[in-house]
Amino acid sequence: MAPLISSRGVGAGLAVLVGAALCQAWAATASSMPALDRRQLMRLLGAVPDGPPPLAAAQVERVDLGDVVREKVTYAVERDERVPAFLFLPKTGAAPLPAVLCHHQHGGEFDVGKDGPAGLGSTPDQHYALELARRGYVTLAPDAICFNERRDPAGRLKGAEYERYQALHRLTEGKTLQGKYVWDARRAIDYLVSRPEVDRARIGMIGHSLGGQETLFTTAADLRIKAAVSSCGFASLAVLKRDRILHNFALFVPGLAEAGDYGAVLALVAPRPFLVAARTADPIFPRDGIEATVAAAREAYAAQHAADRLGTLYEDGEHQFSPAMREAAYAWLDRWLKRNVPERK
Repeated sequence: MAPLISSRGVGAGLAVLVGAALCQAWAATASSMPALDRRQLMRLLGAVPDGPPPLAAAQVERVDLGDVVREKVTYAVERDERVPAFLFLPKTGAAPLPAVLCHHQHGGEFDVGKDGPAGLGSTPDQHYALELARRGYVTLAPDAICFNERRDPAGRLKGAEYERYQALHRLTEGKTLQGKYVWDARRAIDYLVSRPEVDRARIGMIGHSLGGQETLFTTAADLRIKAAVSSCGFASLAVLKRDRILHNFALFVPGLAEAGDYGAVLALVAPRPFLVAARTADPIFPRDGIEATVAAAREAYAAQHAADRLGTLYEDGEHQFSPAMREAAYAWLDRWLKRNVPERK
């Protein structure tokens, strides 16, 4: 029996036509990814609870540190799930004061979490919640899931194993670990604005490494954040893939590469002030990946006449939040949160 499509003569032509028709059919049925907007970002981050429960906040302890007061507090993020956090209150300054959500780093320090920004653990370059409080801000440093008091409550999985568990099982439920981080960070903001000491019109966010990553995503998602700083927190997915760089599980959001990469997330922050602080020899966030991300967002800032509100700072060295970088970060927050800055919409 002769083949239906020959490799010679007319048959070869038919093969080309059939192949082209199949390609068109596949292209027609493939779902196109719309340009990233805030609603699309939230869809990529996955399913979330139907609504937030009452905060039901509670104070666990109160410690006078001389120039500031440190409270340990807890509040509800989901039904039957509470988060512990350290709240710092300056003793000087007229209330209501500006406030900053301080997200801790990763660094494999699963036993540290909130203790880093609070000055109770990690290295001095991580003590930004305490340092900002001494600068006149109300600051809040919560534990992210998988860290410190939010490690596996069953005690079966340790460190990165529990992080992997949280990430992978969420994917099977239509959720993401990144979505969980953002949900919990937004609940932290809910707590901050519930405090009488806080000016809800002057809320900022800061973080290093994982904290910088969460600062980017949370600021893109929540318009209550008026100014933010990310230290060594991200680079483009394209460059991370090119250089075979693995990261925390939350960094890899399904569909984000097709929806504009990290530059599209940063563009959603516009026109609000955002400082990208980075180091030139960071082995896990290559400089060209950072620059590509910032370049992709600059158009959105320029379109809203806010080019001066997207800042960059590059310092020589590897992955670290150095004293000079922290001072620049704090000055950036001072610039936008310690004076009245008109809204740009």
